[in-house]
Amino acid sequence: GVLHGFNATVFAYGATGAGKTYTMLGSYTQPGTMTLTLRDLFEHVKALKRRNEKHIQIKCSFLEVYNENIRDLLSSSSSDYLDLREDPVKGMSVAGISEVGGLESAQEIMDLLQRGNRNRTTEPTSANETSSRSHAVLQVVVEQREKGSGL
Repeated sequence: GVLHGFNATVFAYGATGAGKTYTMLGSYTQPGTMTLTLRDLFEHVKALKRRNEKHIQIKCSFLEVYNENIRDLLSSSSSDYLDLREDPVKGMSVAGISEVGGLESAQEIMDLLQRGNRNRTTEPTSANETSSRSHAVLQVVVEQREKGSGL
């Protein structure tokens, strides 16, 4: 998985009311896929840190794609549109996206997700009074290096 240098993607799609949000987030008593995955990630990171083998940093960004426009959902100026660029090192990336670093728990990421969701574009549909007609992307980045590597 991601702690072994691999990228991973979880993608939820479907009609309004199909259960995407519930599957990803769940409830207080029945956590969803995202919540359980983040908890598991942080448990593994804590174990690696206890063994004192690696420096590990976790950071995240949260964006919305709506009508082919990209917005940073964690930025105070979230009305500004951002551009997709090809970076020679990172590959495709969103120029100017804010990244929140130093994250130590799944709850911190879930709090950022909740904050960002309040900034999402919503419009009424036949199924819901306020339905998001956009796509949201939460990116969690795990950076790690061996202690003493100097990188």
